[in-house]
Amino acid sequence: MTKKSIIATSRKMIEVLYVMIRTGKLFDSMPENILNRKLTQCGLM
Repeated sequence: MTKKSIIATSRKMIEVLYVMIRTGKLFDSMPENILNRKLTQCGLM
């Protein structure tokens, strides 16, 4: 994996997180354990 693709991936993940936080819909409808599992899979926790 090149450095450029790592940066692109993390930028995309930050964008997605930002939209999710801004709308708040995804967090409200998602149980906390599933959310934590997703964050762990992405390596954010």
